[in-house]
Amino acid sequence: MSTHSALVYSGLIAAIVLFTASQSRGIAAIAVLAAGLQTLVELRVLTLQIGRLPLGLVFGIALAVPALIVWFRAAGKATVTASAIATFVGLLQLVGYVFPGR
Repeated sequence: MSTHSALVYSGLIAAIVLFTASQSRGIAAIAVLAAGLQTLVELRVLTLQIGRLPLGLVFGIALAVPALIVWFRAAGKATVTASAIATFVGLLQLVGYVFPGR
């Protein structure tokens, strides 16, 4: 298992916990959808192409931003932990895309 795969799987698990433990399920659903699609792409079950927009950037933003919003609204331990992990994974994916090879 590569580091990228581990990030994708941990992002999916964090997004699912975030969805189940959060009161803002509409926002958390965006993170679950992004993490689920990214996991399917990682497992090579699904192939996506979006014109000129790179998928790494789209998935990173779609995971980090909703998780960050839920993190600011969170009160419970599980919600705070899951949103922190999902935000961290999304930001790592963004940094990995913006600065490849570093």
